[in-house]
Amino acid sequence: MAIKIRIIRSVDYLDITDEGEVNFPESRKALEAILQEEIGSDCDILLDYRRTQWVLSTDEIFQLVEVILRTNDAFRDRIALLLLPGVNFDSAHFRSLCEAKTDTPIRTFTNYEDAVQWFY
Repeated sequence: MAIKIRIIRSVDYLDITDEGEVNFPESRKALEAILQEEIGSDCDILLDYRRTQWVLSTDEIFQLVEVILRTNDAFRDRIALLLLPGVNFDSAHFRSLCEAKTDTPIRTFTNYEDAVQWFY
């Protein structure tokens, strides 16, 4: 069976203020717009944070993932996050946030090939 993976780069929806801070309300709206326009329910989602120059906390990244979780028809059933190695990201905390909110399979990766392979 063919797998469809929709890659959403953080630079495509993160809204940055003139002061260099992430504007989360606008970023969530932009992500919602991407989900409504471009994604079908037959796709898995790969969120690519590798080119993100801004320091996002684990909780802030989860807030952005929640936008996808609230859009039930936005994806088939899996979400992968691609992060740079060594970033200030707490995988265990992220996993506990996910487990408390959803049974949707969500995994984090630091390697593109590993992330894509997980969908197969």
